[in-house]
Amino acid sequence: MSETIFQISHLKKYYEINLGLFKAPKIVKAVDDVSFEVKKGEILSIVGESGCGKSTTAKMILKIEEPTAGKILFEGADITKLRGNDLTEYRKKVQIIFQDPYSSLNPRWKVGQIIGEPLKLNSDMSKAQIKERVLYLMDKVGMLPEWYDRYPHQFSGGQRQRIGIARALALNPEIIICDEPVSALDVSIQAQVLNLLLDLQEEFNLTYIFISHDLSVVNHISDRIVVMYFGSIVEMKSAQELFENPEHAYTQKLLSAIPKITL
Repeated sequence: MSETIFQISHLKKYYEINLGLFKAPKIVKAVDDVSFEVKKGEILSIVGESGCGKSTTAKMILKIEEPTAGKILFEGADITKLRGNDLTEYRKKVQIIFQDPYSSLNPRWKVGQIIGEPLKLNSDMSKAQIKERVLYLMDKVGMLPEWYDRYPHQFSGGQRQRIGIARALALNPEIIICDEPVSALDVSIQAQVLNLLLDLQEEFNLTYIFISHDLSVVNHISDRIVVMYFGSIVEMKSAQELFENPEHAYTQKLLSAIPKITL
């Protein structure tokens, strides 16, 4: 049995919306009593349409959002209680690849600065050591060393996402949250990035939480799939079981939305 790296228990995130002076505030249940675990070395995908709560769940795992209720245990420690140096160490272990490779990179910084910034802030490495590490990571994600001094606008969407992946790898994380990492890319480029992520997972012994609205994207990379609908989990199975025997009506609708090629 694989070691459990994350244990999420009865997680909730409610937002209060003020509707005006004489109206009671509206409570929006973005995440409502969600529980699941993540095993070390697996790819767990969380799927569902926009607004279902999957990205909010990821933000709580990353400590970007604080939960209304529930626990998030990472290697046995409740991250909702982490502060100071303990929180800094946690964030080194859990990194993110953002959805949009256009807006997630600082347009004023060169590639070397973007990938090297986490090392500059979180290590005592010299400038020469940081550059060596950055060039190593660039090679691992399929980027040429002469691109070190180029700016993001000089790259395609797929190449920019490779920069984001290299940045996420900089601090040797244990787990990477992939928040719709290929949704902004052309279909042909999506396959390249997904294959890269699989290669990196094997080489660096990574665990992925993969966020997506598209079951066709997660079909061939996921070990297990969590389906979310209106803030709750409606189905959770191995990828093979989910595609062969979807039980919930919403899962069936997601599967029916996958384009089918007819010859």
